[in-house]
Amino acid sequence: MSKHDLTDKAVFFFCCTVISLAQPLGVWHIVPILAGAIAVGLFTYFEALEFKFAVGAVFLLACVIYQPLCAFIPVMVYAAYEPERRFLPSTALVPLVAAGDLVWPLRPAIAILAVIATILKHRTTRFSKLRGHYLSLLDTSREMAATINKQNRLLTEKQDDEIRLARLSERNRIAREIHDHVGHRLSSAFLQIGAMLTQSPGQPQLTALKETLNLAMDSIRSSIHNLYDSSIDLDGQIEQLAAGLICCRVELKISIQADPDLRVKYALIAAVKEAFANIARHSDATLVRLTLTEHPAFYQLVISDNGGAAFADLEKGIGLKSIAERIEALKGHFLIRTLSGFEIFITIPKEVARETATRR
Repeated sequence: MSKHDLTDKAVFFFCCTVISLAQPLGVWHIVPILAGAIAVGLFTYFEALEFKFAVGAVFLLACVIYQPLCAFIPVMVYAAYEPERRFLPSTALVPLVAAGDLVWPLRPAIAILAVIATILKHRTTRFSKLRGHYLSLLDTSREMAATINKQNRLLTEKQDDEIRLARLSERNRIAREIHDHVGHRLSSAFLQIGAMLTQSPGQPQLTALKETLNLAMDSIRSSIHNLYDSSIDLDGQIEQLAAGLICCRVELKISIQADPDLRVKYALIAAVKEAFANIARHSDATLVRLTLTEHPAFYQLVISDNGGAAFADLEKGIGLKSIAERIEALKGHFLIRTLSGFEIFITIPKEVARETATRR
């Protein structure tokens, strides 16, 4: 029951009480008031149609037997009115016709108040339906807006991924171009200078030119390595490995913002490859979860499956031992857990990875 419905019932009950007090009942004024309150309360309490029908029938019969109860017909009409059965409350006016002893001015007052109750309940019902429809449309519009925002976000992420992949592909192409063309030409020039120095040793101009070419070759090698390092797509490599594990379902959760060092990428890719190979060969798992997360100070890789009891021996397992040595070379931690399924836990500090890259 809505707030408006409750307020209207209270107003009509008050009006019906005033009409009831206008009857010459003496000290028995409380009887129709209590009876009307009970009838309205029962009619409001019961939701089932058969119970409401029973309460209404008993009330109308009581109005015929005890005519002062007719004063509360308007509030019962308001409570009983429904658009689907709009003519049913009109039966409540029957006791008014049968009430021959009812004071005459009260009859039209009760009838007019009953008509007003019918009109008001009809308008209140329509308002409630319109309000419900409005709230439904509002919820639908919010859901559609949320869906559109989600689709826009996914589209933006897809576009960003396409741009990132295009950038990585372009870097790889540039590295190949430098290596295949500029690098080979410089190597040829370097060999020609060496041949000239062999034929005419001791010429300072040729020696200086050779040193310059040597520095140029070192710079080109460094640039090629940097471009190639940044062109390796860690996310894409892991997704390809996950797609190749067809024996079970793989759930990926990768959250990395910065581009890790090449040795870190190789170590993580090798760990994923070895873990997936072990799962395909030895595990009866149906689900594998891979989580790669970038923290402020380190990278964390967790690979777990829901297979049965597992056992791992780093001394006998060459693949796992190789992964452990590679992670430890980066000052990271490699841990295996077999309490529930098989789990590999790896952390690699960022600062150590940077220092290793600098020395390299």
